[in-house]
Amino acid sequence: MKNAIFAGVTFFFAALFACNGIQEGKILFESKCAQCHKLELSFKETRNLTEWRKITQRMAGYSHGGITGKEAEKIAKYLAKKK
Repeated sequence: MKNAIFAGVTFFFAALFACNGIQEGKILFESKCAQCHKLELSFKETRNLTEWRKITQRMAGYSHGGITGKEAEKIAKYLAKKK
């Protein structure tokens, strides 16, 4: 019984953490990427995580420090999950 409760609690926090990561990626996307891009154009793109990573890392380079590598990764994960 204790193992089942522990597993349930662990799953809950893992799911909560994952949602927060995606939500953070969404916030970063909306605040950072909108400075140069029309956001709706990104939603027309269907790319996988590897492709979005390449793009967001390239954009981070163009931003001259405005987007960190960690932020680019969070944005890439958000964009890869959106459908």
